[in-house]
Amino acid sequence: MWVFGYGSLIWKVDFPYQDKLVGCITGYSRRFWQGSTDHRGVPGKGCVWGVAYRLPAGKEEEVKAYLDFREKGGYRTTTVNFYPKDPATEPFKVLLYIGTCDNPNYLGPAPLEDIAEQIFNAAGPSGRNTEYLFELANSIRNLVPEDADEHLFSLEKLVKERLEGKQSLNCL
Repeated sequence: MWVFGYGSLIWKVDFPYQDKLVGCITGYSRRFWQGSTDHRGVPGKGCVWGVAYRLPAGKEEEVKAYLDFREKGGYRTTTVNFYPKDPATEPFKVLLYIGTCDNPNYLGPAPLEDIAEQIFNAAGPSGRNTEYLFELANSIRNLVPEDADEHLFSLEKLVKERLEGKQSLNCL
């Protein structure tokens, strides 16, 4: 069993896996439209880059149960095609955790400035939402430097501007 990570599963890998590959799924867009008391993609157009993890043989159900708990709060699973970055590797099926618009934590589309403000102010048991955003942006830059995830990188810029503004206010 392979699981696709497009958010914190890229940079916060706290589960065992046998192998991992960088690649993408199509027909989806990475968006910060999912609210969560713990942690935040939605169907759309385009390609979402991330990492597919092959779960250890004989431990698939145990690891999946852990991931089901970790990705609670409005996420459901579906199976999608994964396209490895290395074109020599054939596409294959992966399990995807996806926040859908019919769950109680779904926030929906909003102006980037509003989403940035929410990220700037949000914190929960898993930490600050700014950490999630910055770790994800850095991971995507490192894994797929040619990807220009406009939504992600625009939010990163807006949140960093808010942080710089707060720091300059603290210096007065």
